Amino acid sequence: MQPLPLGELAATPWSLSPFWFIALAVAIPVLLWLGLAWRRALLECPNRVRRAGVKEMRRLLKSLGRTDTPPRPAHLHAWLRASARVWDIRTSAPCVSEISQAARTISGDSTVSSRWRELWQTTERGLYGPDSDPTREWLQQATNVAATVDMPKRQRFFPNRLGHWLPSFAGAALVVILIGSQAIADVPWSAPPAETSSAAMEASPEDPPEPLAPDVAENAQAALDHHWTDWAAHRNLAAYQVQQGELNLAIAHATAAFVQHPTGSETRDVLLTALGETEIVDRNLSRLLSGPWYQRAPTLLSPAGWQRLALFAALVAAAGFCVMVVSLYSPAHRPQSSRDIVVWTSRGVAALGAIVLIASIVCWNAYGAFNQPEAAMLVQNTNVSPVPTDLVPAEETSPLSAGTVVVAGRSFLGWRQVEGEREISGWVRGNALMALYAGR
Repeated sequence: MQPLPLGELAATPWSLSPFWFIALAVAIPVLLWLGLAWRRALLECPNRVRRAGVKEMRRLLKSLGRTDTPPRPAHLHAWLRASARVWDIRTSAPCVSEISQAARTISGDSTVSSRWRELWQTTERGLYGPDSDPTREWLQQATNVAATVDMPKRQRFFPNRLGHWLPSFAGAALVVILIGSQAIADVPWSAPPAETSSAAMEASPEDPPEPLAPDVAENAQAALDHHWTDWAAHRNLAAYQVQQGELNLAIAHATAAFVQHPTGSETRDVLLTALGETEIVDRNLSRLLSGPWYQRAPTLLSPAGWQRLALFAALVAAAGFCVMVVSLYSPAHRPQSSRDIVVWTSRGVAALGAIVLIASIVCWNAYGAFNQPEAAMLVQNTNVSPVPTDLVPAEETSPLSAGTVVVAGRSFLGWRQVEGEREISGWVRGNALMALYAGR
């Protein structure tokens, strides 16, 4: 057996569950949908133009009041434009009769109408009359007239019509499908595997491996002292330990190499050789090593690789959903053919992203405890104590055999808190387990 070159580091899984990526794929388009629906509700408010006109007029008069110079023609043009919007006149060049009629209709007060009519005529004379310059009295008069108009109330404070959310039923169905995918991802790949490692024994190589020199183990150990995620170093050290009969350590290092780099046949072969005739094998590891093709499919990527693929797929799905949402609010005058191309392309992208996302989460979930960054393996038989002390009676402890996969927690005076299957939780000595990803 030839040693592998060292120095290629594996990625450590995130502590964040990829199930959150489903929320990411849904939250981004939902927030965009909410923003567009809110925007449509504001745009469809009947008083939107009048509110904008009142704000524009107040800003204009406030800026003129801070200067000592008389208003220029540009200011008078801006006032006319703002006045037309105040009274919701949509014509490009309104006349004084339109302003008077609109003011009388909206305010219901003929006095307000006449004051606006007079100021409008004065402003037009200041713009177009011969040798007539606007004076400071115009600013005072405009301020007084503007005070007669209150800010129109907003009739819609939030989207409350079906037209703001269309198609809301499609959005609800989309959320149900994506939330249901989490339940699908929680289903195991298949029936539980066999209790023993007979499948692993059948898949183990028949020819004995070539012996490795001691310097291979020394180099591998030195590499692991610098980078614990050097999967080739784990593999070389496991192969050497198999030769020396240190099977517990060999299984742990071979497992670390396999879960960090499951695509290589070298890590799989060494792990099968290290397992040998071991009676107790983690059921997830047994499925990944020697199960049917669909149970071995997750080994196409490591747990960290599936997490990163799930994140990418979530962003792709979110982008597709966002384009679908934006297309709902795009102008209707666009050509139908271009709209259809955008809609169907976005649907395809969203569907592809959702499929890859669900597949990534299912494959990540198939690794069991191996998908946790604090995953560890026991390298010796030990008892799990409820408290970190040797004074606990033996009948209050739970025995665990070497090769058991646990998730390590906090440490205390040479003890590590662990959690395993069958609701096992407690403390073990730190030298009884080996981390699969994190450094020791």
